[in-house]
Amino acid sequence: MWSPTKPPSQIPADLVDKLERLALADFRTKQGLACLEKAIRFADQLHVVDTSGVEPMDSVLEDRALNLRVDAVTDGDCAEELLQLSKNTVEEYFVAPPGNIPLPTRAAMLKHSEF
Repeated sequence: MWSPTKPPSQIPADLVDKLERLALADFRTKQGLACLEKAIRFADQLHVVDTSGVEPMDSVLEDRALNLRVDAVTDGDCAEELLQLSKNTVEEYFVAPPGNIPLPTRAAMLKHSEF
């Protein structure tokens, strides 16, 4: 059972590495690791919630009908032009500003790729 004073389980180094790559955050510092442990303790509270007999929802807006508008394409085929406006791109994608660690190089990204 979850307890606010219960110490978090040991977090394996390879999991920390993967989380750092996904979150673009540095968990190797004392403050970063404390933040990660706090997030895990917060998420652990969900284990005490009894969801037996609760059917999963198809949508968070089950009680509303979502009407789609009709869109007419009036311009397009300008991806290359738009990508040139970005400060940072990777393989024809915009790159969001990094977290508290620098973005990896393309070679490093491919090395750690799961594909």
